[in-house]
Amino acid sequence: MTTTPAPTPTAAAESATPGTARLLAAIAATLGPLMFAAAGLVAPYGTDASSKEIARDIAAHQGATELSVWLWTVGTVLFLPGLVGVALLAVSRSARLGLWGAVLFGTGLIAIDTTPNLDVVALGGFAKGVSQDSLVRVADGVNALAVVNGPILYFVAAHVLGAILLGVALLRGRVVPAWAAWLLILSMPLNVAGYVIGIAPLTALSFVMAAVAFACAGLALVRHGTGWARTA
Repeated sequence: MTTTPAPTPTAAAESATPGTARLLAAIAATLGPLMFAAAGLVAPYGTDASSKEIARDIAAHQGATELSVWLWTVGTVLFLPGLVGVALLAVSRSARLGLWGAVLFGTGLIAIDTTPNLDVVALGGFAKGVSQDSLVRVADGVNALAVVNGPILYFVAAHVLGAILLGVALLRGRVVPAWAAWLLILSMPLNVAGYVIGIAPLTALSFVMAAVAFACAGLALVRHGTGWARTA
């Protein structure tokens, strides 16, 4: 009679059987960017609009503004844990690129969410009878603060560089099809371009491109796991 030694926990590879956590991470990583895209399309003003134009448009479309805020908020809550799952997948194939890409992308998103949400401020102001002119002055004052501009500048640089590094990590590790990795690499530079020139569909397209790339990475995550060995 022969016996086969059981694998030890430190040597046992992660099971390829799809787990609930991996499935949820894959769904979250895909839905997050899609909700960002929807938030930009629903917003009633252009990203190149002045404070006066933004206040006027929010006053005329308060329901759409609130929906846009909800979409961005829920998208952020979903995307960050999904990004962790994709990051584990990327880091297991290309440690430095995957780690730096995920850190920059994630902290960039956190940075922009630490800045005052002037859409919410405007909605609250209008609900209490504050005039558009007063809200415009508040918005201009807030936008002139270094404590606001600093995180915004970091977000712009970090989410672009983070997406590029993460995409290159997925490409080098052959985790996703090459075309999907290139979608991620090109997505956030396109996002900044769309924002600067004020073309909302272009900005939305950039998030959809990222969503497709993350969906492909999520599929690999569900099918094959992260590639890390379990230690417990």
